[in-house]
Amino acid sequence: MKSKILRSISGEDLGSFARVTQLSVIVSLVFIFLTPAASAAPRVYVVTGTQQFGIVDLSTGQFTAIGNGTPDALSNLVWFKGNLLTVTVSGANIGSLARINPATGVETIIGQTGLGFNIFDLGEARGKLFATDLSNNIYSVDPERGVATPIRATGIPPDPTIPLTFNNDGTFNLCDEGLYSAGGKLYATFDSFAIDPNQLPPTRPHENVPPVLYQIDPSTGEATPVGNTDWQLTAIVDVQGKFYGFRGVIDGFDFGFNFPIGHAEVVGLNLSNGKTNKLIDVDPSIGVILGAAPVRRVGLAMGPVSWEAGSK
Repeated sequence: MKSKILRSISGEDLGSFARVTQLSVIVSLVFIFLTPAASAAPRVYVVTGTQQFGIVDLSTGQFTAIGNGTPDALSNLVWFKGNLLTVTVSGANIGSLARINPATGVETIIGQTGLGFNIFDLGEARGKLFATDLSNNIYSVDPERGVATPIRATGIPPDPTIPLTFNNDGTFNLCDEGLYSAGGKLYATFDSFAIDPNQLPPTRPHENVPPVLYQIDPSTGEATPVGNTDWQLTAIVDVQGKFYGFRGVIDGFDFGFNFPIGHAEVVGLNLSNGKTNKLIDVDPSIGVILGAAPVRRVGLAMGPVSWEAGSK
C-alpha cells in the first residue's frame, strides 16, 4: 500500500518566480529523501495485542500510534509488492488476509484464507506468501483473494492445547510464534505453555513445547531446528540486515476479559543459534507486539512530490 504526500505548486499563473520557487522546493525534498540516513534509529511498523497500529523506535522503545486502532486483532506484518499485509486472528473477519494503510492505519480485508480460528502467522519468501496454523502446518496464500492452500506439516511441534483456554487446574494456555524471511528462507520461533494467572506476576508451571528457532525451506515447507531460543517471542523482524524479536512479558491477568496483561521487550536474535539478548523495553501502554515490519523509504516518484512508505 502506498502512502503518498503530494505537494505541488503551479507556476502557470504565478510567473517565473513561482516556477523557481517550486523547483527549489522539489530539489530540497529530493535532497532530504535521498540523503542516506545511516545514523537514523531503526523503526518498525507494529500491530499490538491492544489492536493498535503504529511505529516503534527500536533504540528507545517509543511507540507512535497511527490511526485509531484496528477492528480486528492482527498477527504479523509483511511487505508484499508494495502492500503491507497481515492476517486477522479475532473479530468478525477472523482468518482473513488483510491490508494495512501505513499512513492511516486503516485495515482492509482482502479475503478469507479458510483457516478461521486456526490461523497463526503470515510470512513472505521468494516473492510468495505463506501462512501457518496452530498445528504448524504451512500454506501458500493467494495475495489477490486470500485463499490458503495446504503445503505440508512443517515438522514444528503442534500446539497440544487450545490457546486462550483454562485447564482443570486453573492454568491458562498460551503459545507464541514469530515468522519472517531472511536470505530466501523463512525463520520461525514457536513455544506453547500455560501460566498460573493467580500469581503476580503469573508463573509458567506448564511448558508444553519449549522455544526453538527453526529455518523453513519455502520450496518444500520443511522446518529444520536451528537452536533453542527465548520463551514468549511473539514476533520477529529483519531490519537493515539485523534480526530482532519482541518478547512478551506477562505482568498480570485480567479475569474480566480472561486475558493476560503484559508488555514487550526488544531483543536481538541470532539466526545462527537462536540466542537472544535484551535491548530495551517497549512502551508498556500498548501491550505485547504481535507483528512487525520495517519502515522503508524508497524515494521520490516523478511529477508531484510523493513518498512511498514501503516496497518489496
